[in-house]
Amino acid sequence: MHMEVKTIKDRLNSKDYDFLRTAEGLKDNIILLTTGGSVAYGTDTPESDLDIRGIALNSRKELLTMKYREKPYENKKTDTVIYTLQQIRKLLSNANPNVLEILGTREEHLFTLTKEKQLLRENHHLFLSKKIISNFVRYATSHLRATTEHFSQR
Repeated sequence: MHMEVKTIKDRLNSKDYDFLRTAEGLKDNIILLTTGGSVAYGTDTPESDLDIRGIALNSRKELLTMKYREKPYENKKTDTVIYTLQQIRKLLSNANPNVLEILGTREEHLFTLTKEKQLLRENHHLFLSKKIISNFVRYATSHLRATTEHFSQR
């Protein structure tokens, strides 16, 4: 049984996710908020966690000083990762598998409604290149290796 959209929305509105509404750099800057992992792929089970991924606009200060945040906003407790637009642009341009999925999630799993989000989704093809092949092969190989090592240690 897959996690219902109402359940996801209820969780996002809970205290556990208050940081999305209160953290400096996030609260009014989030342009895209969606699911990741097994929930996004529809392979979740009742034991699955909820992975949240998103994109936030860079702050005025970052834009004016050109001193950008180097790492995404991360909340390990809720398995949430929010990239700034500057970060996501670089990662998408390099065909990073972890962020390409953000632009391809199902409509019902999009929890923000901004013009910027729509522009990114409508122009996702701009980030698709032959780099994807080698990046996804490396990504899949590393996960296969990690899984093989995990099961060989049992």
